[in-house]
Amino acid sequence: MKSIVSTLSRNTLALCFSTIFIFGGLTVYFMVSDFQKKNAEAETIIFGGVEDQLIKEVTRIKHSIEFTQNNNQRNSIKNIKFAVTEAHNLANYIYKKYKTTMSPAEAQDLIKETLKSLVFDFSDSYIFIVSMDGKAILNPGRPSLEQTNVLNLKTKDNKFLIRDMIRLIKNQKEGYIEYTWPRTGGKNTLLQKISYIKLLEPLNWIIGTGVYKSTIVNRTKKEILLRLAQDYQQDDKITIGTLNGEPLLGKVQGVNTLNTNTSGGVFITTDLIRAAKNGGGFVTYKTPSYSQNMRSYKKMSYSSAIPQWGWFVACGIDIGKLELKLAERKKELFEALMLNTGGVTIIVVLISLSSIYISGRFKRILTNNFNYFENFFRKGNAESLKIDRSKISFSEFDILAELANNMIDSRESAKRELLKSEITYREIFNSTKDAIGVMDLQKRTFTDVNQAFLDFFDMDRNEAIGMSPEAISFNSPPYDNKYVAELFTKALSGKSVHFEWMVKKSTGEPFWTDNLARVASIGGKKKLIIVMRDVTERRRMQKTMVQTEKMMSVGGLAAGMAHEINNPLGVIMQVTQNIIRRTSPTLKKNLPVAEKCGIDLNNLRNYMDKRGITEYLHSIQDAGTRAASIVKSMLDFSRKSNLAKSSGTIEPVIETAISLAGNDYDFRKKYDFKKINIVRDFNSSPIFNFTEMEICQVILNLIKNAAQAIAEEKNAHKIPTITIRTSSDENFVRIEIEDNGPGIDETSLKRIFEPFYSTKNIDIGTGLGLSVSNFIVTHNHGGTITVDSTPGEGSRFTISLPILT
Repeated sequence: MKSIVSTLSRNTLALCFSTIFIFGGLTVYFMVSDFQKKNAEAETIIFGGVEDQLIKEVTRIKHSIEFTQNNNQRNSIKNIKFAVTEAHNLANYIYKKYKTTMSPAEAQDLIKETLKSLVFDFSDSYIFIVSMDGKAILNPGRPSLEQTNVLNLKTKDNKFLIRDMIRLIKNQKEGYIEYTWPRTGGKNTLLQKISYIKLLEPLNWIIGTGVYKSTIVNRTKKEILLRLAQDYQQDDKITIGTLNGEPLLGKVQGVNTLNTNTSGGVFITTDLIRAAKNGGGFVTYKTPSYSQNMRSYKKMSYSSAIPQWGWFVACGIDIGKLELKLAERKKELFEALMLNTGGVTIIVVLISLSSIYISGRFKRILTNNFNYFENFFRKGNAESLKIDRSKISFSEFDILAELANNMIDSRESAKRELLKSEITYREIFNSTKDAIGVMDLQKRTFTDVNQAFLDFFDMDRNEAIGMSPEAISFNSPPYDNKYVAELFTKALSGKSVHFEWMVKKSTGEPFWTDNLARVASIGGKKKLIIVMRDVTERRRMQKTMVQTEKMMSVGGLAAGMAHEINNPLGVIMQVTQNIIRRTSPTLKKNLPVAEKCGIDLNNLRNYMDKRGITEYLHSIQDAGTRAASIVKSMLDFSRKSNLAKSSGTIEPVIETAISLAGNDYDFRKKYDFKKINIVRDFNSSPIFNFTEMEICQVILNLIKNAAQAIAEEKNAHKIPTITIRTSSDENFVRIEIEDNGPGIDETSLKRIFEPFYSTKNIDIGTGLGLSVSNFIVTHNHGGTITVDSTPGEGSRFTISLPILT
């Protein structure tokens, strides 16, 4: 466990050191940032103007090239118009002067020869003549076309050039026209050309001349290179070349320098071209030495492209001196940074030492104050010890000491009140007859139970606390653990859940409970409270009431049947008796009649015995007697007993029934009470009113049924035993008759009290014994009779007779 003083001291030191180092780190960081910023500013001051100067110089050269190109193009266009105008005037003058002295053909030839000899600024320019009907009159560029109709002549781009010229002349008499046309004497390559044409009306001729745009461009390039060579002939500040790497200006003109690189591996021309193609950029390199007269130095150039010509223009400057100046400035800034960093380090060390000293002193004072509180909490837990506030050094701790002393007073008072509340709660909690269990919602286990809960399940508190509800569930469908989980989930939704549940004691004995579950807040936490009430007896009563109603409905039927059967049954028994009597040789009245008829009654009786007739008649008589007994039982079942009730205890009646059962031995019934162990478990029962004869009949019937069941047991090693118990409470006297026979299956248990239902052979049982017994107990005495059985282990019948009736 960590010490709060040590932790606080360490954290204080850590905070101080963190603050110091953060402060020192930030200070160093800002000094380094300032150093870098000043380095960048120095570099910008020294090199920034140079870069701007190089960009301006290259831009100026590009503007000069653009201006020269535009100016040459304008002049060339003006010149061809001037040339056509001059040729037109000359042709018009010749025609007017010689039209009267020469034939038209001679005048036309003179005009052609005159215009053919005209000289222009460009060697590939000439005067051409086409008639308005499409006939080529003059074409020095392509003489083969002269005197032919060129109206359908197409250019390489599929345009009818002559038709376009005629259309232009018709519309405006003269004007410019652009088209593609091969160069004279060159390859058959189409080039852009612009011409000016004008109509010579007397001859209906079109006179024109033109110039190739490439001719204008080439002339402009030569002019530009010549002027730049004159301006920069003393140094290599300007570099002009093609984007293919061919220099156009300078000492290495005519040599492809595309693959020329410096000792540092920089391909100069390649980098300049790349920078130019990217829209302009700087390249720093060391100039190569092509000869002994050329010195090598570090140079920075700005390069930009003239894409329409396929050129790049670069302007450079020697930056060696500038870098030296920049290095000196950076050195000064670095020395200043080291000096400032050393000063900050010394300050951080001094502050750190001071923090250690102050922290140690604070730790000692704080430890003393905490010692007072430690003594208080060590002894105050068992004693009502208070803190001596005169020894506290800090005002905050003094407040805590005051609160701690008040806490001692409040704790003692709360203890007294809590003890009273706990006693009251426990008395109420444990005095209720209903079982109450408090469950943890998360763990689903019982956290508290009352005494009734422990009595219900025959367990102590240690067993119940921490137990899950599944542990007490009998887990018998449909009231199994799944049913419990569903109810638990429903209760968690906030609803009060009312349900019945089959549970079991710690011994495994099942019983029924009526339950109410709901979520409540106990001690600030949500708990599930379950209130349980034992309703086993109530369910038995309900089952008995249903059975009683069934018996009462059958009773009416039994009474009617008994009256209807009695008359013919009496005739059968009377006739059978008379047959036996009137064939008997011992009855004197039979002899005279027999002699008169010639019959020997002794021989007749001998015959009847040997043929079994006498036995048949006795069988008929026994069957009639048995039927009469059944009819009598049905009549007893159908009507309320008229026997008077008397006061007494139940044990003597039980002894009478046992005595009667001991005399009931029959080889056909296969049981003998002499071989059955009778166990008496009597608890002194109170005196109450009941009909002894009827209750004796019920007990005798149950004992005989138990003996018959034991006779069917196949386990030869099991000792046949019938156990008879008595018990009582303030409301009922109970008699339990239990055997260890083969038991009763579930199907038979549901119908066991129904009239005429029997699992015995027809010659042993009538099926009325248990129904009559049920009728006597429920209808005549207002009690209940129930049965519990486990196949293979035996059965137990329980008779409950009310004490007050």
